[in-house]
Amino acid sequence: MTFSRRLNTFEQIRSNCRLFHVEHSTSHAEHQPSLPDNIASEISRWAFFICGLILIIAAATLPLKADLDYTRHQRDLAMVIEQENVARNASYQSMLDAIESKNPDTLRLLAQSNMGLIPASHEALLVPGERRDPMVFELLEPQPLPRPEFSPQYSRLERLVMIPKSRLWVIAGGIFCVLIGLLPAVDPK
Repeated sequence: MTFSRRLNTFEQIRSNCRLFHVEHSTSHAEHQPSLPDNIASEISRWAFFICGLILIIAAATLPLKADLDYTRHQRDLAMVIEQENVARNASYQSMLDAIESKNPDTLRLLAQSNMGLIPASHEALLVPGERRDPMVFELLEPQPLPRPEFSPQYSRLERLVMIPKSRLWVIAGGIFCVLIGLLPAVDPK
């Protein structure tokens, strides 16, 4: 073999090694994910996990919140009724005190409304016993207080978890998202 032939063979081997080295280095780079790919993979896994957890917690707590809202409405309604009853009791107590103290105006009102007696010096504007005649007990009743209305505004998620069938789908979707978030990262080989 001549020197030039050996040199050509050596050059071919060297160029083949370079090609092999370049191919090997590029294939190695394909197998190793870059840092942004790792971060994106981790972020997406955590996003699935957190979203699934939020769905499960929402399915468990939002129906309880709706029950709490209704209970608060019932409490407010009971407080209004209690205020009316306190005002009614105070009105009846003041009437009873006026009767026990023999207040002449109160006795005259009772005589006029219950017995139809009108003093001779007065003229009746209303005939006792007619429909327009105010009764004593009607005068003692307090003015009705405005009742609180229960008209909740539910979001779409709240409406979804209020219905038992759709609540199961929301829980299943949440569990699926949590499981996707718990899967290990894929290691390409």
